[in-house]
Amino acid sequence: MATEGNVVLTDGRRMSYAEYGSPAGHPVLYFHGAPSSRLEPLLIGDGTFARYGLRIIAPDRPGMGRSTFQPHRGFGDWPMDVIALANALRLEKFSVLGNFSGGPYAAACAVRIPQRLHSAVIVSGGWRMDRPRALANLHFMTRVTWQLTKHAPALLRLLLKNMVARVGDDLSQMKNILPQADYDAFESAGRYETFGYVLREAMRQGPKGPIWDMRLFVHPFDIRLQDIHMPLQVFHGEKDASVPVALVREALADIPAAKLTTYTHEAHLSTLCNRFDDIASALLA
Repeated sequence: MATEGNVVLTDGRRMSYAEYGSPAGHPVLYFHGAPSSRLEPLLIGDGTFARYGLRIIAPDRPGMGRSTFQPHRGFGDWPMDVIALANALRLEKFSVLGNFSGGPYAAACAVRIPQRLHSAVIVSGGWRMDRPRALANLHFMTRVTWQLTKHAPALLRLLLKNMVARVGDDLSQMKNILPQADYDAFESAGRYETFGYVLREAMRQGPKGPIWDMRLFVHPFDIRLQDIHMPLQVFHGEKDASVPVALVREALADIPAAKLTTYTHEAHLSTLCNRFDDIASALLA
């Protein structure tokens, strides 16, 4: 079970977080996807993290889960919240792991606070999701979601509410939507039900926070990826239907310090679930 806590930030906002794995292990700040929450590491589980000697600390981003909404924020604001959390937990150095939408937040930390980082890792990371290369290779409903994110956030609100209400109940309805590798990953006992729980927690305060988070991916980033000079390890499945691997290669062309590892038969979620040996090794390196 997760251990939960809160940090009050300098502007009075609350940041909520959950801890997993070994309390004495190597500290890793885990940045969840969108919409998602501090509960996302439950998809992997305490036992896995403990086995690798990892202490996973997963904060809710502003407006998701129990963390206070932050207006006008961008990716570049996140590292200061991370420093506040790390200082509160008395962490001098730590690793960051960004999953899906958490990827640019890990990149922002590599840009702004490299001196505090032991390592930076991104798994199935999302980048600019309004680029033609991204949209052309997405599943129809995923493409519609990103188009609504950019052009019709009011309709996105309705879509998210409907999605969150249904997800986690009947995996079979996802058979024709998910790549086989992701479907197989969700078939692991209790994982799809947990996924629904994670998403519902993301919407605890309503869709405002998740929508703001998603909209950052369809506008120019406020960080310069070429300013990353520390090693950045990136893992991605070639069957990923949420973030095409071609888009990842395009984004990483701006980051000479990045190393991309791809998996022929893995997809979006399955890379995180099935390749944690490699991910853990990169975090600990």
